[in-house]
Amino acid sequence: MIFRIKNSKLEFLLLQDIKGRWSIPKGHVESGETLEQTAIREIGEETGLVNIKIIDKLDKIHFFYRTEGKLIFMTTFVFLIESTDLQETLLPEKSEGIIDVSWFDEQAALRAIEYKATKVLLEEGAKRIKKAYGIQ
Repeated sequence: MIFRIKNSKLEFLLLQDIKGRWSIPKGHVESGETLEQTAIREIGEETGLVNIKIIDKLDKIHFFYRTEGKLIFMTTFVFLIESTDLQETLLPEKSEGIIDVSWFDEQAALRAIEYKATKVLLEEGAKRIKKAYGIQ
């Protein structure tokens, strides 16, 4: 879960898929990668962000998705990751079906996210970030 502090306000980065759903970046671990390396690589590929740092492990989400007629079970490990360059350009990975990448304030992110488990993690992440950074 990528966040930034801009003008003393907390913002979260979400991406929109071809079906119009907003969610957080995620992806598959490649051979020899740690979960942290996967998170950094996938964020770079999906959003264009490279000036980021992992702050903490947040939790994991379990879900099913369907591809080519098969039901797939997936676990996504979620980290709190700070974007450290407020001017960095966002570049959605269109070849992966990402049509938009955008920053949202906490309430707008909660309204935009379709999946309940992701909303719960965003709320927990926001609580931790606000406490650590002294944000109201």
